[in-house]
Amino acid sequence: MTDEKRLGSELDLLMSLDPLEMSEQDIDKIIAYERQARLEFELGVKSPKKDKGVSIDIGNVVAKLTAGVAQPTISRRKL
Repeated sequence: MTDEKRLGSELDLLMSLDPLEMSEQDIDKIIAYERQARLEFELGVKSPKKDKGVSIDIGNVVAKLTAGVAQPTISRRKL
């Protein structure tokens, strides 16, 4: 399990870091990332949804539902 999933949110991950062990470049990268994320939030930019690997064709499902139930063929024995 990754640290991000174990700790929860990005804020939890950020708060778990020791600022005394980070370089100025690391801190600058974090600040730039957070500013960019805030700008995107204010502009209403949405992140792309993750592909779940399964896609359903709604048209196909509706066609199957509206086609009706196929009646089974009845074959009778001849006497």
